[in-house]
Amino acid sequence: MPPSKPYSIARAELIAKQVGRFATQHVHQLAGHHANLAFWIAEAAAAIRAIDEYQHRFRQLQDAQRSWVRQHDTKITRYCPVCRGACEFGPQTPDRPRRVPSEDLAAAREAVRSAVRQFLVRLYHAGFVAEAEVRRSADLVGASIEPEDLERGDEAR
Repeated sequence: MPPSKPYSIARAELIAKQVGRFATQHVHQLAGHHANLAFWIAEAAAAIRAIDEYQHRFRQLQDAQRSWVRQHDTKITRYCPVCRGACEFGPQTPDRPRRVPSEDLAAAREAVRSAVRQFLVRLYHAGFVAEAEVRRSADLVGASIEPEDLERGDEAR
């Protein structure tokens, strides 16, 4: 069984996938998602906040776990994949929690920002939002909007 993803990353990936999908939909579908723009921007901002606050939460978790192990002299018996039972070298002090690599957090953060940017640019080019709304919404998630993103051509709605 593969290890589960950390909550912050799983949430960010889910939101990025969902919001990113909106940018590729037909204009009638886009109209529906535009109606919920404030909700999706809030979801994206909350996902980024969860990533940004990860280090603080991890320190709290680690400190509390270490304290518990120390105060209760906690020992655990590990599973041995060779004999398929309790390891003969136990019980041992549990390993300390493992931190999510910064690169993984950064990639999840960027995926959300990129998806929001694509969605906002699509809304803009389809005529649903003005430039000011694009920039305001993008700022809420830290997404960058480049001048060329907002150049209007002969794109089809």
